[in-house]
Amino acid sequence: MIGNKLEQSIISVFQEDLCSTYSINQISKILKKSYPLVNKKSNFFLQEGILKKMNVGRSYQCFLNMHNDKTKVLMAVNEINKKELFVRKNHYFDTITDEISQLGKRFHIETVLLYKKTLIFVTSDTDKKDEIMEMSILTRDYTLVFFNKKNFQERFVEDKDLQKYHLILYNTDICLNLITGVADKMLVKGIFGDKLQIASHNKETSDKSVDKDNVKQT
Repeated sequence: MIGNKLEQSIISVFQEDLCSTYSINQISKILKKSYPLVNKKSNFFLQEGILKKMNVGRSYQCFLNMHNDKTKVLMAVNEINKKELFVRKNHYFDTITDEISQLGKRFHIETVLLYKKTLIFVTSDTDKKDEIMEMSILTRDYTLVFFNKKNFQERFVEDKDLQKYHLILYNTDICLNLITGVADKMLVKGIFGDKLQIASHNKETSDKSVDKDNVKQT
């Protein structure tokens, strides 16, 4: 049986920073739970394929296997719980979610996320954004931005703040499918990010140097 409080908490550690890997010892310290307990649950997740691991020296680091259907279910439960908690604390927000649902019936809206004071609409109807904004009362309190699926995924990979502080308001399953669709890119960026930037910078510098040499020769 998966999905109890401790298990959801372990998933939350990874879900709040999808670019990062953690040792079991790090997870136990973050959650302030005993190492044996966290180790037992983490090994269960490894056996189920929910977590994967990579060797680092004599130990290993774990990361979410976002291609696993069970992982997506656990992530969805966390997202739904987060939304319900937010709505309970902000009773007025029921009207916001109702408004988004009504817009979803009139336009092809894939998913909607709240990020700070911005509502992010992922839609194939980006050309109808003016019509959506004219019809909606949401513009009174929030900035509305519109992405197609590809552009949203690109933004999500690059923006760690968005990864951590978003709230899915509409179509949780579709949103998670978009996010897990770029899981490998996020993990690579998290593990090799600085090295990739340095390598890219060195390549650009090298290319410019070659170009200068070619100009001199001509």
